[in-house]
Amino acid sequence: MLQRGLPVSDVLYYYGDNIPNYTQIRDADPVGVGTGYDYDVITADALIDRVSVKDGRLVLPDGTNYRMLMLPRLESMPIAVLRKLATLTKDGAEIAGQRPTSPSGLLDSKNFSKEFDELTGKLWNGKSGIKPSTSARPVLESLKVSPDFSFRGGDATTEIRYIHRRDGDSEIYFIASRGELPETINASFRISGKAPELWNPVTGEHMIASAFEEKNGVTSLPLTLDPCGSTFVVFRKPAIHSALVADPQPASEISGPWDVSFDTAWGGPDHVSFDKLSDWSTNKNLGIRNYSGTATYRKTFSVSATTARTWLDLGDVRELAEVRLNGKSLGILWSPPFRVEITSALKSGENQLEIDVVNFWPNRVIGDAALPVEKRLTRTNVLELKADTALVPSGLLGPVRIFTAAK
Repeated sequence: MLQRGLPVSDVLYYYGDNIPNYTQIRDADPVGVGTGYDYDVITADALIDRVSVKDGRLVLPDGTNYRMLMLPRLESMPIAVLRKLATLTKDGAEIAGQRPTSPSGLLDSKNFSKEFDELTGKLWNGKSGIKPSTSARPVLESLKVSPDFSFRGGDATTEIRYIHRRDGDSEIYFIASRGELPETINASFRISGKAPELWNPVTGEHMIASAFEEKNGVTSLPLTLDPCGSTFVVFRKPAIHSALVADPQPASEISGPWDVSFDTAWGGPDHVSFDKLSDWSTNKNLGIRNYSGTATYRKTFSVSATTARTWLDLGDVRELAEVRLNGKSLGILWSPPFRVEITSALKSGENQLEIDVVNFWPNRVIGDAALPVEKRLTRTNVLELKADTALVPSGLLGPVRIFTAAK
């Protein structure tokens, strides 16, 4: 979905021609857009050769367009770029940035200095030229461009990011939480006339949201995001209501014993039984305590006939897990909640559950640091991992539970 259509951003940022030069991370926000707006970065060559103006917007040949151009805070600027800026402002483009004090590049100092003075004087004339602003946000606000995405709720630790793409008449937003706690927010989108659809980015399941409102060209709706969770919000159809699924309610816990197999090539035992789920790094068996790699948990459990949708929740997993039920793979889980729907594979009576769990590498490296070189299974230049370095929690820690929910 993130490859469909074209990106939607309000600001095009020319980041200069100085060397060395690089695109800064979004948190640095050199454009000064703050939250709720997005921007793309463009080079001098692309600005000169590929940008034009149509209906007051800066447009690229592929159709990507922007409300304004933001210039970097540089003392010097190439004459060719200034000439392009003059053309863009004449054609009606909105441009903001500080006035440079000298031309850059290889040039005829006498003639170019004169042209530089003429161009900058015309562009920064305080009237219809370039706005002398150091950040894009106040310019967007003066143009009455509302944020493309915003939200209420959360606290000081809440970090929500978004990507917006447009595919024909469809507006596609990807909303992601960067935090390790669940988040409940009220999200607002600069979209009107269409109903928001909620798409699961892992399974592709989707439904039209029932709780949303539209006001002044903005659609708002509540969103609940799992820890490090995300969702797509898609606008493409008129509003209708759909059946909702209630929050899953716990039905039962799958307790031990668990049959667990490790990879003997990486020092683990071929087969052990865990009476209850526990951290590998605290196990008395050195082959388990210092194990890094994949281990398979197996368990047989029984359920009675049910028509409800059913999920398997693995609880705490360090770090990844693939779930197979009755021989059918149900996907790989990599973030909390480690939960997967098992309705399609679940059957009445006995069910065979297999869970592959993969942890990080440090425990094997730490264990090898205490062994003679000829007995080590790993070799590395990471000198921070020593024999007395604390081990990393690993394995399936649970609790493993079955959840059900009715429409």
